[in-house]
Amino acid sequence: MRPDLIDPHIVRNSETADLRDSCKSHRERVMQLIESTVSDLSAESNVDQLSSVVLLGAGNCLDVDLIRLARLFQHIHLVDLDVAALSDAVADANSTDNRLQIHAPQDIAEPLLAMMPDDLSTDDTTRLANSLKLLSSENGVADVPESDIVVSLCLFSHLVVTLSVLLTDDNPVYANALKAIRLGHIRRMLSMLRPGGVAIFITEIVSSETAPKLIDVSDSELPELIRELVNDNNFFSGTNPSPLLAELNLLSRLPGGPETVDTIDPWKWQMGDRTYAVYAMRIQKKIPLKEEAAPAADD
Repeated sequence: MRPDLIDPHIVRNSETADLRDSCKSHRERVMQLIESTVSDLSAESNVDQLSSVVLLGAGNCLDVDLIRLARLFQHIHLVDLDVAALSDAVADANSTDNRLQIHAPQDIAEPLLAMMPDDLSTDDTTRLANSLKLLSSENGVADVPESDIVVSLCLFSHLVVTLSVLLTDDNPVYANALKAIRLGHIRRMLSMLRPGGVAIFITEIVSSETAPKLIDVSDSELPELIRELVNDNNFFSGTNPSPLLAELNLLSRLPGGPETVDTIDPWKWQMGDRTYAVYAMRIQKKIPLKEEAAPAADD
């Protein structure tokens, strides 16, 4: 992995580490979403506690309450680039003993963080095709077992930031590379789930930096404002829900693809002096159909 691609994310974690209080409302929305999903899966499986959850892009764990999660899961897998941020978050939740397992440093969009601009150049179409294939692959995190729930904690936008270091958005390859990363992210989440498990994709879509109306908009007015902003092309690159839903529809035709997709109403996230609009999708993985036993041969 390239240090120049990793370091900006680590610096951001360091700069936001003290913003836990300002994230309280956002964290509560994320936790309610996880807890309601746990309740649904527990009822389906008739168990009191699920086996495991994977948190992708956990970082400082500002989005979640690790102590609450430890009451819901036997194992909590924390996946991120930043070893120090995860270690500090675990230390702050030391009452959860060995339930918390750190997986870092990890390139969750491997090989994105090792790529060079030449890997995405039209000068070598074979190399370009291979790069896009790798970015869209379903390779998960090798040492994380299949889990009940996988949560992407506002990680996708950071993957896009890394892509923007490699390519400008007017580059002819940019749109295909962005689609490959988004498709790969969803496929990797699904690959890390047990059959019937649920992926929760959470992402920021726009901030008050380009949409100052976010600061004062009410929760009830937020969906309409987001529709207006999307129509005006005022959103973070790649986060428009429509292409994502189209890609999920394509994946639903495959074994191990989505069985159902639920879009969660957006909410606001106050991160320091900036307000974000956030939305989520809850994606349940298919359970393979049981093959019928072959009829017995006649004597």
